[in-house]
Amino acid sequence: MEIALLSGVAGVLIVVHFFLPEPLRSQFLFTYGEPTLVSAWTAALLHDSASHLASSVTWYAIVMASAYALSMPWERQRPFWFAVVGCLVLAPLVTKLVDYWLLRLQWNLVADATTARGFSGVVSAFGGLLYVSLACTVTARYGYDAGVATTGTIVLGALSALAITSAVLPPSVAVVLCTIVAFAIGIWIGRNRPKIPTWRAWAWSQRDGLLPIVVGCVVVVVLLSQLFQVQLDETGRFVSVIAHGTGFATGMIVTVLVFIAEYVGQRSTEKPGNRLVT
Repeated sequence: MEIALLSGVAGVLIVVHFFLPEPLRSQFLFTYGEPTLVSAWTAALLHDSASHLASSVTWYAIVMASAYALSMPWERQRPFWFAVVGCLVLAPLVTKLVDYWLLRLQWNLVADATTARGFSGVVSAFGGLLYVSLACTVTARYGYDAGVATTGTIVLGALSALAITSAVLPPSVAVVLCTIVAFAIGIWIGRNRPKIPTWRAWAWSQRDGLLPIVVGCVVVVVLLSQLFQVQLDETGRFVSVIAHGTGFATGMIVTVLVFIAEYVGQRSTEKPGNRLVT
């Protein structure tokens, strides 16, 4: 049932792309000259080509599979589903509104007839969900230091990948950043070389729990390296870096708020005064 629900989102995108009549499609687009809250949400369901749709569906499947795999061992999956629903509802609106405010009102870079569409902003939000889920999962299982190390490693990995694959960072920065990362890894290996056999044995004993975490970290790094490309894509257009960044931040914020609410709710039920005595 849960996998069917998650797969249904991709199914809706495919059905809308191939079977929605053209008159309705034009009404669902977000137009910068006539922005509406409804079109800000419905535009996320539209794609301008089969390759655009395939990219959104593929990344959605990869990110959500990783996030779902992390949520399966939890005693409560409720935070995961609240975060998913929150990203689906809020990400399309927030990404389009920020895009409109910056591109149209502040910088005046788009004309009134310019339209926007695509599910990538929501996929970015799910990437933020996965990032926070990784931090919470690692912290809960292996401690605060492990959680900080994991989130920091993801950031460094994403920056290194962006420095190589995107023009966001100049080549000189790419060389310096990758050198620093390699040097730091070398120092860490040298200082902890005697402990490596023990850590290897521990990692092997924990392989079932570590595998979803490692896969999730790789997914987030690769996703971030793709979300912030500034070169033209195969269709000759720029990737919407602003929408992707806004979506990722929205997913992070929504997931953090859900986890905080869940934690507060659990603490309130554990108070002695709230327990029933029989």
